[in-house]
Amino acid sequence: MLLAIDIGNTSIHSGMFDKKVLRKDFRISAHSRNLKKEYSAKLRPYVKDIDSVIVTSVVPAVLKKVEKAVKKIVNKNCAVVGRDVDSGVKNLYRNPKQVGSDRLVNARAAYELYGGECIVVDFGTAITIDVVNKKRQYIGGVIAPGPGISLWALYEKTALLPKVTIRKPKGILGKETRESMLIGIVAGFSSLCDGIVWKLKKRYCKDARVIITGGFSKLIGPYCENADKIDANLTLKGLRLIALENEE
Repeated sequence: MLLAIDIGNTSIHSGMFDKKVLRKDFRISAHSRNLKKEYSAKLRPYVKDIDSVIVTSVVPAVLKKVEKAVKKIVNKNCAVVGRDVDSGVKNLYRNPKQVGSDRLVNARAAYELYGGECIVVDFGTAITIDVVNKKRQYIGGVIAPGPGISLWALYEKTALLPKVTIRKPKGILGKETRESMLIGIVAGFSSLCDGIVWKLKKRYCKDARVIITGGFSKLIGPYCENADKIDANLTLKGLRLIALENEE
């Protein structure tokens, strides 16, 4: 089995693949004080079956902790995208090192799984919107603050707005403060997605398929009118494709 790990700023998303099938996925806080213990509990049923481990990370300090924990638990070294293995996507960013490896992994997965030219919208701690052309080239992207950060800022930087847990709003017009804030987040970020994607399609890729992923994808994705596919496990699937290629 393959253990695929996506280390983000808020959470560590991991998945167990038996060939092409994702048997299990789970999330652990990236700020966990006992990462090894939590990982050990989650991986216990699979430890003897894990053949290889592949990782993408945007948090170097957490990557070190994960590598150490995985080595202790399953006695395997991690293949890290960008360090040990290549994403397989040509990166046309002016400074390629500025693109997080997770965005290239998403690009690879969306291109191969959903029909070539595509726009990937990742609703995570930050929102990234990335364009992959017909030649499987990453041509650039957009970054915006994510839903969690935005709600936190409203609570921390205003005198009267309450702390709110993100969930599906009841409608599109709020009748009380918490509901109004939720609508602002869900409707606001889905509209941001629709607006930016429309402009990107008009200028760069009119026939691109739009793939929604990330931790908030199941909540906000259904409100995105231009979404062709919502796949919360896109990054894990991309890691599987890269791992498979590097085994050959």
